[in-house]
Amino acid sequence: MKITAAVLRELNKPLSVEELNLSDPKSNEVLVKIDAFGICHSDYHVVTGLAKQELPVVLGHEGAGTVLEIGDGVTDVEVGQNVLLNWFPYCKQCPQCLVGNTNHCKTYMEMLGQGKMLDGTTRLTDSNNKPILQLSGLACWSTHVVVPDIVCTKMPEETPPEIAALIGCAVTTGVGAVLNQASVHEGSSVVVYGAGGVGLSIIMGCVFAGAEKIIAVDRSEAKETMARSMGATHFIKAGKDMLGNVKELTDGLGADYAFDAVGNIDVAEMLLPSLRERGLALLVGVPPTDSKIRVDATDVFRQEKRLTGTIYGSADTGADFERFARMYLSGLLPIDKLISKHYKIDEINQACEEMLNGSIARGVVIF
Repeated sequence: MKITAAVLRELNKPLSVEELNLSDPKSNEVLVKIDAFGICHSDYHVVTGLAKQELPVVLGHEGAGTVLEIGDGVTDVEVGQNVLLNWFPYCKQCPQCLVGNTNHCKTYMEMLGQGKMLDGTTRLTDSNNKPILQLSGLACWSTHVVVPDIVCTKMPEETPPEIAALIGCAVTTGVGAVLNQASVHEGSSVVVYGAGGVGLSIIMGCVFAGAEKIIAVDRSEAKETMARSMGATHFIKAGKDMLGNVKELTDGLGADYAFDAVGNIDVAEMLLPSLRERGLALLVGVPPTDSKIRVDATDVFRQEKRLTGTIYGSADTGADFERFARMYLSGLLPIDKLISKHYKIDEINQACEEMLNGSIARGVVIF
């Protein structure tokens, strides 16, 4: 079938919106009509070359849609179901899965990480019959996709597709970091560096956890309104004396928790100095490959500070996707406030530009 998709053919160049050919689903594969997808900074890491993805590729790993067709052997997904597409599926059988660390399953990562289906091929070709890769095995920045059935998670029927799409990455990464990895406690103080989609999701999770003081830090003054709308109690414009401002707002002690939602090494090195005694710092944003951070070992030793990471919110996506959807539907997670603007697919480059300049929290393309 013919579909429309946003294709990256050259690094650091605009995406081209093209008509592509999408082949039928094979065994254990599913055809999904994309209803909504989010514009995530991780996708843009492919544009800059940071993600080291082979080209050409259709971007998009944060999407939700409706099942149109299923291949042979598919039993857990039915035609007509609303599904969230999971860029990090797990097998339930490897040693990591068996002890509950499903976000560290490596079973499917080799092929999906290359932008291919599990048989090592792709379902997309261009007008010259040349293969086009699918980011994370998904390629959500398109009107339709063929994906492995294991990446399809059924969502509560009343979940709006744009909400489901954001749960697929930003919300699970941010809220999961707060609830699953940090276990932020009631009455605590928190500083969040970066107020994009993930940072705002961290703030949302901290509000749910009962944090008393939530300090958002961002280089864009426009993010103050967004951060406060999600529940931030204070905002600091990124600059020379960020640490001093954090200490001042926490009675000179530092915060109980510090989150890096940017993936920037300079920011990461500010986390431990932002903490009080026995505080916990978390790397949530994606850092550059093979990057290193400097740590004051004496500070860590004497103050018993801790530094850790969290990938995909340390989530069990099979349970947490539905959990977060039901929290939204119950009014406990205001995920809709993350959405600053809706776009059409042919506005994809504008959406990326506005994400990068900080004028939006999360942009969503809807069909």
